Amino acid sequence: MDINAIRGHRIAIVGGGLAGIAAAEALSRFPFEIHVFEAKRSLGGRAGAYRDPHNPTLIDRCQHVAMGCCTNFLGLCRRLHLRDCFRRDTKLHFIDAEGRKHVFAANRWLPAPLHLAGAFHRQRYLSPDEQKKITSALWEMAPPSAESKYAGWTMRDWLVEKQQSETAIARFWEIVLVSALGAPLSEVSFTAARKVMVDGFLRNHQAYQVYVPTIPLQDVFDVQAAQKLGERGVHFHRQTSVKQVAYFNSRFNVRYGQGQEGTFENFISAIPWQQAPKIFSPILKNLMPKLDRLDEIESSSISSVHLWLDRPITSLSHAVLLDRMSQWVFNHGSRQLGDVSAYYYQVVISASQNLNGIPHEEIARQVFEELNSAFGASPPPKLLEQQVVTERQAVFAATPEMEELRPSQGTILPGLALAGDWTKTGWPSTMEGAVRSGYMAAEAILRKYGYHKPVGDADLPVAKLSKMLWGIGKENYLG
Repeated sequence: MDINAIRGHRIAIVGGGLAGIAAAEALSRFPFEIHVFEAKRSLGGRAGAYRDPHNPTLIDRCQHVAMGCCTNFLGLCRRLHLRDCFRRDTKLHFIDAEGRKHVFAANRWLPAPLHLAGAFHRQRYLSPDEQKKITSALWEMAPPSAESKYAGWTMRDWLVEKQQSETAIARFWEIVLVSALGAPLSEVSFTAARKVMVDGFLRNHQAYQVYVPTIPLQDVFDVQAAQKLGERGVHFHRQTSVKQVAYFNSRFNVRYGQGQEGTFENFISAIPWQQAPKIFSPILKNLMPKLDRLDEIESSSISSVHLWLDRPITSLSHAVLLDRMSQWVFNHGSRQLGDVSAYYYQVVISASQNLNGIPHEEIARQVFEELNSAFGASPPPKLLEQQVVTERQAVFAATPEMEELRPSQGTILPGLALAGDWTKTGWPSTMEGAVRSGYMAAEAILRKYGYHKPVGDADLPVAKLSKMLWGIGKENYLG
């Protein structure tokens, strides 16, 4: 690759979410002139925050977490010096219907996949027979051959076929997979579910660990990440929407803002699938036939319930609630609420379509009652403030049909690429999927200049025992 040949070549990246940020980070390692256009006032996309009049601090719209298997997201954070913005939790806490706490943590001395055997059997809300059948199902889904064998199946149909009880489905499979995939198991594909279970629990000793942001996500991506990229020369154009991009004389003509235009040698679209087809000229759309089918992608909503209490309800940093509407609880500690100090908790409810039409006050009241029931605070705290935020198109539903609808990042036209978690990454709609898509879009641009090395991170290494038992690890880097 001749570095001097690309010096000063301009790249327009439309969309300042994680996909656009990742693409900019990768390409900023080379002497391009990079411009990122973001229609909103802040970067980060769905991993963003809002400011409430009663709160002096930013509030994340929805809690986003990463896992140890999210190597590209963690790699992006490392390269932009963001790792201190996240804490690593090596213990998960499951709270059953009676309020009993069940700790889920790996045995430090045993290799994967045996490292979680003890943690699994400590989940006494599952009967011995249910645990045995879950283990058997995990064993059958682990080999790579299972992906083709059960292609086209929904996860729920597969679980019923494998004689999983309704209790096991609700207390184990759903609590893990609905949170990860953002859709009911009756809609989720077996392929997507297998990806979560294998990569998250069976592949590597550290894969299950959870990384939780310790500051608002807007501070992470709109402030700190933008500052680091700005130091590399990346130009950000906030509150600047792109109207249309056309192709002429081997360059991309971009119309943006209030009638401005710019010419770029390269172009990356890193905006949601609902918007992507609208910005391309008819000629460019004809070069990307899969864009015509993006309206077939189904979306799923996620609700985030924010509660401010007058006293702590639990000292746990996070918890998973079973047999309740509430799913994940995150403890954000003491925060200022107006003139008083309050204790702030965020509860996440994935695949929350069934909450449509229910008043926010009723949702918050039920969540508050569930927290009191789960943690048994006596006397119960007083609810000072509540907010419910629902992202109706938070994620794409990982249905069996979804993979056929996802376009690749590279296109037939050199210098034109797509990014976004909805593109073909092999991952569900997660921060990891978004970052991978951005890196893969950057690789598509770099191939135009004869550069063919990966810019992202390899998957976690496969434990020798997992490789011996099932042959896990045959999948290559980035799918």
